[in-house]
Amino acid sequence: GIMEKAGPMYQFTHDIIQQTVYELAPSNDLKLLHKVIGKSLLKSAANNPTFHLLAVDQINIFCKSGDRTPDESAQYAHANATAAKFAIGSSSFEQARSYINVGIQLLEAQHWQTQYSL
Repeated sequence: GIMEKAGPMYQFTHDIIQQTVYELAPSNDLKLLHKVIGKSLLKSAANNPTFHLLAVDQINIFCKSGDRTPDESAQYAHANATAAKFAIGSSSFEQARSYINVGIQLLEAQHWQTQYSL
């Protein structure tokens, strides 16, 4: 088959299959797919750093499109802050910096007043 079970997740059996499917899918569908995958992983991450980082990576791909509600932006900024903490905990400082930068971009214009805790 083209998919195989890899632990609790599924993956394509070959990178070329994944690349082909990705290239054939409409870009709007891909953005939404990244959002759905990210949110689903985030719900099941529970304090699992690996799942959390995978989820945030998917969400950040979606966030590049800029199509988010203010509530989603706040939720994703918080998820990036948590991902940065996990990355720092594993000494992945460059990765942590990336999460922090994305999280800052997701904050509101008046974030010092409305989202101070982040």
